[in-house]
Amino acid sequence: MVEHRAGQIGSRRPALRGGFGAALAVTALLGVAAVVGPLVASWAGAALPQPPSATPGGHVTMTTVPAARTPTPAVTTHQTPPAAVAASAPAAIAPPQPSVGSLVTQAETAGIVPPPSWSWSMGDTGASCGVIASAGGAAGCTSWSSGVERTVFAGSPTLALVAHEVANAETEQFALPSLLLEVSTAAAETSWSPTDAVASCLVAHFLGFQDRVAGSWQCPVALAASVAAHIHDTVVTTTTTAVCGSSSGTSSFLTFTASSGTLTVTSPSTSQTAAAGIPVKVSGVGTFTAIDQGGVANVVGICEG
Repeated sequence: MVEHRAGQIGSRRPALRGGFGAALAVTALLGVAAVVGPLVASWAGAALPQPPSATPGGHVTMTTVPAARTPTPAVTTHQTPPAAVAASAPAAIAPPQPSVGSLVTQAETAGIVPPPSWSWSMGDTGASCGVIASAGGAAGCTSWSSGVERTVFAGSPTLALVAHEVANAETEQFALPSLLLEVSTAAAETSWSPTDAVASCLVAHFLGFQDRVAGSWQCPVALAASVAAHIHDTVVTTTTTAVCGSSSGTSSFLTFTASSGTLTVTSPSTSQTAAAGIPVKVSGVGTFTAIDQGGVANVVGICEG
């Protein structure tokens, strides 16, 4: 009986030793896990393996939990188009100034007709016309000599100035004295001269604007149309001659009048000029000549023989 118990007791000791060794192994592994776990966690903050757990029968099971992975967000690349470059507006370029020749052609095409002998050039306007008040440094001068018209321009003349000087040439060559008188009377000294007044009317009619380059005169539409219609009227000259007192030596007293146009009366002692309707009285012995440009001269009085 004693030996049988001893055998029982002896049979338990290996079991006890095996259980004790397993316990030591578990304890050792727990110690390792306790040390390694925080160290691994400090590396990457990932989930650590679960500590070993003892299962019945003395076996140790290690359970490893995969570390949780943070999904990497998809990276989308957008190509940003280059910034649009605002197209800058080109710098404004002033249109070229028309040449004087082209402006002359424009005036003539519109209807202003200078005489065939007329010519123009660029140069010193003061040589023929003296000092001229001009705007913007431009000036024009038209002169007449022996039936030849010449115009000189200076600076950069405008169409208004060029057209006015072309009209001046036409007026000096063709306008009747009666037309000059009619227009200058209407202008009432707002134009520099009777010729300039008529020229401004031609510009107003053919080009449709007031040139205002020779005073403040603005030609009315109706008068401008009349000037354009009569600028090339033919001069009608009537000459009336009376010879008085050549035989008797007696003085004669005569009165001349003109129906239209300009009357010029020449007597042995003097010469007088008057407009239509204004009487011209002369007296003396000799030859009396009355020239009516544009009409017929009438004489009243007794011419002694």
